[in-house]
Amino acid sequence: MQVVAAEIWSDWLHAEFRRPEDVASFFGVRNSTAWNWWNATSRPTADKVIIAVLECSGFLDHLAARVVADERRVA
Repeated sequence: MQVVAAEIWSDWLHAEFRRPEDVASFFGVRNSTAWNWWNATSRPTADKVIIAVLECSGFLDHLAARVVADERRVA
């Protein structure tokens, strides 16, 4: 199950981490995966999203803000 758009995930990673290598270390993924996330060429799997939800207090706020912004843009 993939639940977060690549652009939203990438924006959040840029705000929370200094570089893709830090992302790889935090989430336990390969550097290539972290770079793909960083560049918004792929999106995370549900298990990585759950890690963000449980361990990063600002993730849900970021996600909610993006959803609201998208709703306003479409309306």
